[in-house]
Amino acid sequence: MPRKRDRIARRKTSGRRMNTLALRNRGRYLRQRMPQDGKDIAIDATIRAAAPYQKARHGPNAIRVKSEDVREKERVGKTSAVVLFVVDASGSMGANQRMQSAKGAVLSLLMDSYQKRDKIGMVAFKGKEAEIILPPCSSVDLALSRLRELPTGGKTPLSAGLSRAMQILQSELRKDEETKPLMILITDGRANVGMGGKIKDELMEISEGARNLGIHTIVIDTEVVDSSFMDMHLGYCREIADKCAGKYYPISSLSPEALYSIVDQEQKTLFGRVSSTIDEYAET
Repeated sequence: MPRKRDRIARRKTSGRRMNTLALRNRGRYLRQRMPQDGKDIAIDATIRAAAPYQKARHGPNAIRVKSEDVREKERVGKTSAVVLFVVDASGSMGANQRMQSAKGAVLSLLMDSYQKRDKIGMVAFKGKEAEIILPPCSSVDLALSRLRELPTGGKTPLSAGLSRAMQILQSELRKDEETKPLMILITDGRANVGMGGKIKDELMEISEGARNLGIHTIVIDTEVVDSSFMDMHLGYCREIADKCAGKYYPISSLSPEALYSIVDQEQKTLFGRVSSTIDEYAET
C-alpha cells in the first residue's frame, strides 16, 4: 500500500511521520513538473520533452533543448507534529484524574515520538496563571522528571492556559513553519479567572486565533453533569471547540488509555486528511 503524501510544498521536511512535497532541493525525486524557479532541473524529463522535436531543430549540440522543454523535479520529504496538552489543574472536580490521564497519554505518545520525531509538551493552569510543565520535546527521561509531581488546586484561569499554549505553538511554528500543531485541551470549561477582560470574550478571541493559525484543536470536556432530561453543560468547552473549528469530546470519566486513543486517532485523521489528495502520485 503506498505511503500517504500531501500536496502542500514544505521548505522543511525533516520529520518522519508523513511524506510531504518539498520546496527545497531535498527529498526523494517523486515526479516531474513544469518549472517554477528553475533551480532543480529534471534532466530525464527535460530530454523526454525535447526528444520529439529534434528533427526540426538544428545546431551543434546533440540535443537541442528550448525553454519550453525544461522540467523540474517534484520531491517528497517528511514532516512531523508538535502535540501540546493543556490541562486544567484547578481545584474543580476531577482535577487529579485529568492530570493523571494527561500524564499517562504524554508518556505513551513519547514512547513512539522518537521514530516519528514528533514533539510532545504540557501546560497546566490553576490559580491565576498557566505553567509550562513539559516544553515540547521527544525525551521520555525529561518527561518523567517533569511529570513526577503535578500539583492541583485553586481557581480556573482557562484564558491564561490557552494563551500560554498559543505562545508555545507559535514559537514552534516560527522554528519550523511546516510542523503540524495539535492542541489537546482537557478541562471542565468552568473558567472563573480572566486576564483582565470578560472571560468568554477572551476565550473566543484566543480560540479564533488558534483556528487562524491552523492549530488542530481537541477539546476534552470533563464536566460532570447531573442526570436529568436536559444536558446542562455550564462550561465553555463546546464553544471553544466550535470557535477553533476543532473536535469536541464530552468525557466525564477519562482514563490515560482513552485519552491516548483519542489523540492517536486524531493525529492519524489530521495527517490522513492532509495527505490523501496525492496518494495517486505514488505510482506515477
